[in-house]
Amino acid sequence: MLSNLSKRMRHAIQLMRHSFDTAYSVVRSTWNELYQQLVQWRERPSFDWNRAAAKRAEEQASRLLNEKVRQQGTTSSFREREDTEFSAEEWRIIRQIQSSVRTANRNNITRTAAYARIYQSYPELHWALLAHMVSRNGGWSMTDLQGEWLPRIMSANHRLWTYRVLERSNALIFHDAYPQLLLYAASRRAGKSLFHLLPAFGVSAFMTPFWDGFWVQQTSSLLTTALIINEQNVIEGRVMRNPTYRAHVLNEWDFQLHGWLQMNQVIFPLGVPSLREEEAIPLVGLNLENFTDLDERIAFGEKLYALLFHTPHIYNHAVRFMRAAPHTGSRADYWPHRFVKQAIPPDRTELSDSYRAYSPALTDVWKDEPARQIEEGDWFIDERMYRHLQPISAPLQADMTSSHDRLWRETASLAGFIHPSKG
Repeated sequence: MLSNLSKRMRHAIQLMRHSFDTAYSVVRSTWNELYQQLVQWRERPSFDWNRAAAKRAEEQASRLLNEKVRQQGTTSSFREREDTEFSAEEWRIIRQIQSSVRTANRNNITRTAAYARIYQSYPELHWALLAHMVSRNGGWSMTDLQGEWLPRIMSANHRLWTYRVLERSNALIFHDAYPQLLLYAASRRAGKSLFHLLPAFGVSAFMTPFWDGFWVQQTSSLLTTALIINEQNVIEGRVMRNPTYRAHVLNEWDFQLHGWLQMNQVIFPLGVPSLREEEAIPLVGLNLENFTDLDERIAFGEKLYALLFHTPHIYNHAVRFMRAAPHTGSRADYWPHRFVKQAIPPDRTELSDSYRAYSPALTDVWKDEPARQIEEGDWFIDERMYRHLQPISAPLQADMTSSHDRLWRETASLAGFIHPSKG
């Protein structure tokens, strides 16, 4: 009893120290960024942004929206008209893409690999690389739930439901976005635009003007921004506002704790890790404060995009990591000096410089979720999302190496405080 109390006090002190360090780091980073914005604002470049193309896409989207409103009273649906709309060759393309999407949408590992393949074939599709890197982070978050520390902090049922939220979001985005990328590839092969086929895949009418414009003039930043807006809206109604997911996960205190502990980190490893190297490869990235806020998720995605493509050395190192480090879902993929895919007894709750924590491969701890029916409906019902169609700049402060290391020290201390007998 006394031993457990002593351990709990020790871990509480460690947690308070790490939490103070995190809070201090956040405040210092915020002030540094504000200062650098004042000093460097005039010299700070932003993405090339074609305002005329953005305006044309908005106008075309508004026309489609008005047309959709006028047709709401009609009884004919897309499914009733589909046989007369597309040729036999177009149906062959549609079915081929649908088959490819089903095959690649098995789990986070297959989705992440699919994003990488299409980006390497069509590097003008910036969103594919961004999706690949974010999908890696999604896989790491999934395996954290079965790793060394979160099982001591969260119940088994809550971890299962958290995985379902992450997996459902991951799968929905892929189901919606990957057909668009494959349709672009098919258009390139055919030498003509095939984007009139987008409705066959249930893609929002919002995206049609941006793909049409991209086919004429490849403004990658505009298309990527539109895809970020679209995909976050895809999961907003189907996941974030889903009563079941909200009751089991999104409204729970320990899910809210992720934001307070700066646990919603998305990181880009800069380089290829090696166990022979004593120091960790550096990380850059950002922290999402409120995962359930749609506008914040969109702005977060835009900042990640700017960070990835705005700074050449970040882009070059991230691409090198993508090509050289196969995605397994284990955090040992990028920090093998801190994590290991096999559990090593005895369990520990202190992260010393030499200790390697258990971070399993995804397929070792999670089974593939059975395919579920996608809820029908188009989120594009008004023009509110146009406000996100703006030029963006890369964050001035994005180094995450120290804060990421501190995150896992905090998590280890919290696990030790809750279950001192395992420390």
